Amino acid sequence: MKEILDMYNKFEVCIFDFSHEREPGDYWYDCAIVEATEILKQFNDDDWEVLLKQLKLKSLFWQKRLVECLGDLHNPYELEVILHLINIEDEDLFVTCIDSLRFLNLSLLSKPKKEKFLSQVKPLSEKASPPIKKILEEFIKKYS
Repeated sequence: MKEILDMYNKFEVCIFDFSHEREPGDYWYDCAIVEATEILKQFNDDDWEVLLKQLKLKSLFWQKRLVECLGDLHNPYELEVILHLINIEDEDLFVTCIDSLRFLNLSLLSKPKKEKFLSQVKPLSEKASPPIKKILEEFIKKYS
């Protein structure tokens, strides 16, 4: 269990300073996100289970930083994390989840879940800023 906590704690330390603000700054997007993603790539099943259990206890910005690291890990936990977080009533986190979902294989996701996502995405895309609109429209196009 100590190794699990060490890996989880390593991830926690990596994103902690960036999990308090809506906009974490350039260092997060230029450097720290890469480091955090590399730590997640080293997680084993037990590490992911600890992370999933801790998700609800974490701040909104922590959750967003986590989701920003997802999309290229090539494991089933990415989708599981996103499915846990996408229903939270925060538009920024929802868009971040959709952005990460664009890079995942959703073929195993049930048709009702895909339709639910699409029904949430379409209204957001109509009022979104141009960059966000592009992300949402790409998602809609891919999964319609």
